[in-house]
This record gives sequence, C-alpha cells and structure tokens, in this order.
Amino acid sequence: MIKAVILDMDGVMFDTERLAVTGWKEAGRILGFSMTESQLNQIRGSITSYSRILFQNWFGTSIDYDEARRLRSQYVDSYIAAHSIPLKEGLEELLKYLKARQIPAVVATCSRRHIAERYWKEAGISSLITESICGDEVEKGKPDPEIFLKAARKIQMPIENCLIVEDSFNGIRAARASGGIVCMIPDLMEPTEEIRSLCNYILKDLRQIIEKLERQQEE
Repeated sequence: MIKAVILDMDGVMFDTERLAVTGWKEAGRILGFSMTESQLNQIRGSITSYSRILFQNWFGTSIDYDEARRLRSQYVDSYIAAHSIPLKEGLEELLKYLKARQIPAVVATCSRRHIAERYWKEAGISSLITESICGDEVEKGKPDPEIFLKAARKIQMPIENCLIVEDSFNGIRAARASGGIVCMIPDLMEPTEEIRSLCNYILKDLRQIIEKLERQQEE
C-alpha cells in the first residue's frame, strides 16, 4: 500500500532535463567537446562525483568537468531567470492532493540543495514538500538506492510503502534496488524492456498518481 510519495526533481517535477541537454551542448560549443545521446543518458540523474568520473573516462584531462558543469548550469539558470521554472504537468495538483490527505511528499534529487531549494521557491511549492534529500547529502549516486532509502528513513516510513517516481534509467534502477514501489513517468527517454521489467507503474503524467491513490482507497 502506498503511504508516501518520493519524487525525483529534474524531469519529474520540473521540465529541466531538456534545458540541461541544451546546456551541455552549449558548454561543449564553448569548450570544444560534444556528448553523444548515450553519454547524456548516462549522466542524467547522476550526482556530481559520479558525473565527474564519467567525464574523465570520456575526455580524460582534456576537458575541465567543473567548468563544463558551470557553463551548463549558467545556461539553465539564465533560462529560468528569463522564463521561470517550467513545471511538469500535474505537479501542483499532486502536491496539494498529498498535503490535504497528509501523505508525505519527499523530494529525492541529485541536484545540490542550494539549487533544489531555489527551484522550489521559484515554483512556489516549498510549503508542499514534506522532506527532501539532495545530491550533496549522499555518498553514492543512482543507480545506488542510498538516496531513496535515506528519504524513507527521514519520514520513518518503510520503503515498501513508498511510491518512487522517476524518469531516468539510473533512477529506475535505484528505485527497484531500494525495495520501493517503482513508478516511471517517461521524459526524454522511453523505457526499454529492461526498464519496463523494473517498474510497477508507467504513467503519462503526475495526475495519474492521484488516480492510483484514489483507486487504492476504494480497494
């Protein structure tokens, strides 16, 4: 039974993964490197330390990862400053539904806390978030389940009662490894057969989570 909802942030709550892709391409244009679709998929949903290792494997010492990440973040921040943070369909509706029914809504994001909190404030949803775990508060990134296990412990909820909502492949693998209830809402990547086999639910948008919870109450 679902008693709490753990949400990834980029690509699930906010439509920021597309901005990140363009940001990486802009960084590549400035620094003289390019990333394949496969590389972008691998880096998506990863904490900084893991992403840095991937960069070193791909480019050696020829590209400064921290400078590339700074340029990517600069692009994303500039876009958000000009256009505001792009919300995923149904986000506010879902968070308000959960708060009204006292169902914990926990954010588990690989983004650093100062970035994540700025996004929540910009979107006006800070008061709707019960708890959160950010990328600079875990040692191991997805596909390791550490972030989801910490999120469940923070609200003192058994992980098997937590619906974990993800969009990235590494996020789905981490969710399955944690023992939680796995829900994918595809963003930039459609699920492969492997990913489908790891999911309890594959939904179109966040509003469909409300439908699942309503149906659960009727059973």
